[in-house]
Amino acid sequence: MRVEVLSRDELSGLVPAWEGLCARAVENNVYYAPRYALALIKNIDRDGNLRIATVWQADTLVALLPFKGPNISAAARAWQTDYTFSCTPLLDRACPLAAATALVDLLRTINAGEWVVPTANIGGPACRAMVEALENDNRPNRIVNSFQRAVVEPASSFDEHMHLHLPSKRRRDLARSRRRLEELGTVAHESHRSGEGLDRAVAAFLKIESSGWKGRRGTALACDASTRQFAIDAFTGDCEASICRADVLTLDSVPVAVGLTVFSGDTGFTVKGAYDETYRSYSVGLLLEVEVLRGFLNDRWASRLDGATNGAHVVDGLWSSTLEVGDLMFSLASRYAEQRLYLLALADKAKKTFKRSAKALAARVAG
Repeated sequence: MRVEVLSRDELSGLVPAWEGLCARAVENNVYYAPRYALALIKNIDRDGNLRIATVWQADTLVALLPFKGPNISAAARAWQTDYTFSCTPLLDRACPLAAATALVDLLRTINAGEWVVPTANIGGPACRAMVEALENDNRPNRIVNSFQRAVVEPASSFDEHMHLHLPSKRRRDLARSRRRLEELGTVAHESHRSGEGLDRAVAAFLKIESSGWKGRRGTALACDASTRQFAIDAFTGDCEASICRADVLTLDSVPVAVGLTVFSGDTGFTVKGAYDETYRSYSVGLLLEVEVLRGFLNDRWASRLDGATNGAHVVDGLWSSTLEVGDLMFSLASRYAEQRLYLLALADKAKKTFKRSAKALAARVAG
């Protein structure tokens, strides 16, 4: 195997091999897939410090990890943005351990110190291969900041799923919300994977999101030209280029809720959703999620849906399973690696405790 570190300016030539690796990955990660990642790099993260660690077997790309750093005061980190909810490396399923071992060796040449891979799927095959590679080389590692993320796989029909996983009271509440909404007009669900239908659905999402609390806060994608263009570049496209499915709940043909799912391989990541707050009391966002779940379980248009969040999600309790997500920390230092990793984890915990305290204080002052 040979290794190579690429700059952001060299990414365009990497795309064909990169797409091939995504198709063969032992674990799908749309956030490190070309279409999504390049939309972020082009429009949002223009930092020249971004580099890409790659491992090749002959002319075949078998491992990829974008990263930043290190700097004087911090560890090197897998690349993450405000719109990146998994930093799990891409590893070829034909040789995940060998690819992970070569990747770790490459990372040591870049930074013989500490590394952080945020929001990795801890129990997934890619993270397991990385941990095995580290332990085979006697490199200390630990998982911090772990949490549960909702996932669902098509193990049953929609009706079976609802009866198995939702209490009867919640099913009645959902049915009541649907009936109340239908009293206002004709309710319908539609989905789009490409072309004009997808473009209209993404435009409806941007409009609805910006009209709600995210718009008032200034964090909706349409509030800034760069994030709006990111959404267009990442989510729209013709049939061959599209990686997005848009699900739309309409009332008298007017969108009242839109959900966007992006795909890598056969895994769908439900990255964005918005609902018209005019219909908050009708639970239109949740009603749309029910329709997405119905289509997923009955039509099997993906092998798994990933909630794609850093915590709580509207689908918690509606979907059937969770996976554990956390930050993988490890040290590649030649001396005092255990102690250095301990201090890094301690500093990370202190930083997060301070942020929570500051947030709580700000909320009390505002209240």
